[in-house]
Amino acid sequence: MIIFTYGADTLRSHRFLSELKNKFIRDLDQNAQSLTYLDGQNISLPIISEAVSAGSLFVKKRLIIIDNVFQNKKTKIFNELHDFLKKISDHNDNIIIFRDEELNTKNHPLPATAKKLFTFLNSQPYSREFPAITGNSLLTFIKQEMATHKKDIAPAAASEIAQRTGGDMWLIASELKKLAYRAETKTISLADVKEMTVPSYDQNIFALTDALSDKNKNLALKILAEQYAAGASDEYLLTMLIRQFKILLQIRTALDNNLAPAKIAGELKLHPFVAQKGSRQAANFSADNLKNYLNLLIRLDWLNKKGQADLRTELPLLMASL
Repeated sequence: MIIFTYGADTLRSHRFLSELKNKFIRDLDQNAQSLTYLDGQNISLPIISEAVSAGSLFVKKRLIIIDNVFQNKKTKIFNELHDFLKKISDHNDNIIIFRDEELNTKNHPLPATAKKLFTFLNSQPYSREFPAITGNSLLTFIKQEMATHKKDIAPAAASEIAQRTGGDMWLIASELKKLAYRAETKTISLADVKEMTVPSYDQNIFALTDALSDKNKNLALKILAEQYAAGASDEYLLTMLIRQFKILLQIRTALDNNLAPAKIAGELKLHPFVAQKGSRQAANFSADNLKNYLNLLIRLDWLNKKGQADLRTELPLLMASL
């Protein structure tokens, strides 16, 4: 069985993946001895073939999870993998899950060499896309998410959360969990949101990325420690750093394409304040620098979601290495 899940909404795609993984462990392999994670960005076909072909004395099926294969720089793997999967799809009993982020969109186009593989994976019966949700769909998600914490949320409060987080699903989930824990009332009000959350583009995050863009590691670590002392969670800080570095990469790319700074906010649909601050910060990086930093942060996030990283230790070490 081949399963393909992808999309800009990585929160829901990760949750879908967790459901599949937990079901496999619960029903087939309680010791998780036949569960394999592979980093698709750096993988080769022989590694995938070996994982799929490996037998087990304890369970009938193996679960192989391959993350972000469409970000692999060795483009020959796309044709190789397409042919391999097509050959084994009818007679292999193992479960192979491919999980990627946003693909085949205007902002994230596929190279020509990857389109055949994408079409094949997307045609599988259990293929599922998780596009970004906005507007009323996002407000509905916020209400449903709060219900999982046995709380309600007022419409105005839901709108404020959407605005303050910039629609970042991971940040929304984190803020709603915090609100549900701290608020004493059954229904979260607009006043609760304003009192207990901060806008996603607050001065502390800008100060942190300012320090990193100025290569002032000591100041960056000091601000990070202050954020921890103020009660910010590891996941919140990592989410905000990933979001900010994505924005900086967008701005750097726009500047490299000779887009006038005054037009960046409108073109990238950013708040003018964010575009202004981001343009100054992006000027201190090359696009390659930003891509490298962003990949390091995303990998740390990936390891954390797999339970293989201690963010309280790893995040300061990562900052010290930038």
